[in-house]
Amino acid sequence: MSTSQIPFIRWGDYHSKDENNPDVLEIQVLDTETFDTDYSINANVKHKENDQWNDKVLPLKSHDSNNAALLKQWLDRIRAKKIRKGSTIKILTWIGISKNNHVIRKWRIEE
Repeated sequence: MSTSQIPFIRWGDYHSKDENNPDVLEIQVLDTETFDTDYSINANVKHKENDQWNDKVLPLKSHDSNNAALLKQWLDRIRAKKIRKGSTIKILTWIGISKNNHVIRKWRIEE
């Protein structure tokens, strides 16, 4: 299956505004290499949804956004060998406030 046929994880589907009760995505890493599309920098993963693992494209950073937090965490953990092909991780996400008082999506990766 080509990447263009694999659905993207849609951040807009996650609505938590509470850092202490974030939305949690369980992810299995299929490839640590990132790739670009017209809209974002991405990685191929399996996403656990309703106890079923589905192939998905994980958007790590939108080209239209300055928010590189998830991409930075991804790359830092790969360099530290905490994320490898086949690793299972959790991505916690919520809507928060930036240093400039703007609404921004925040993430935290847990191995």
